[in-house]
Amino acid sequence: MERQKDMLGLETKVRVLREPMAFGSAHLLGFAELVIGGAFVIRDIRILKVGKDGGEAVFVAFPSRRWNGKGEEKKFYDVAFPITAESYRLATASILKAFEEAGAKA
Repeated sequence: MERQKDMLGLETKVRVLREPMAFGSAHLLGFAELVIGGAFVIRDIRILKVGKDGGEAVFVAFPSRRWNGKGEEKKFYDVAFPITAESYRLATASILKAFEEAGAKA
């Protein structure tokens, strides 16, 4: 795993997959861990690519779980995620930067 730390105390570790894997309508490119302030970690963050024919985008999917309640449709609920828009922007930027750097070294 490639490690990177930014000036806001977010340490990011990224594992890049050699061959992207199909993940529904997206392709799984890798996984990330986000360490916040050296005291809290979020694991199982997925780095995905969606789209085709030039309209592709890479994005970050924070951990979620599927709920199969009685008589309900299957729903996904977030497990851990940034609460504010600013923390989301900082976290995803840190993860995508580490992903790009890890991919360049692979």
